[in-house]
Amino acid sequence: MVALAFVLLAGAGAISRALAGEALNRPVFPWGTVLVNVTGSFALGLIMAWSPPATTLAGTAFLGAYTTFSSFSRDVASLWEHKKRRAAIGYVAFTVLGSVTAAIAGLALSGG
Repeated sequence: MVALAFVLLAGAGAISRALAGEALNRPVFPWGTVLVNVTGSFALGLIMAWSPPATTLAGTAFLGAYTTFSSFSRDVASLWEHKKRRAAIGYVAFTVLGSVTAAIAGLALSGG
């Protein structure tokens, strides 16, 4: 049963990430990747108050598939390669600061 829940949650996370990227990523700035990484960080902060098995399952399966470091890295490299250096630097700063701030906010709201 846990394995099935893991597969279903991971599938839902991956599909959610793909839809956000498809809808919001633009050559000028990858807003979809920012959205999933920041909201995923917030959600991980929120669920930290759950029981360890539930946190592990939701955090690893859904949020692990939903958030994406590989797309973030690819986006930075692409912006840099296309001479959009300010956008690349802003993207790194916005994603890192936004994700950490979102995680802290989620933790604060969860009572963690």
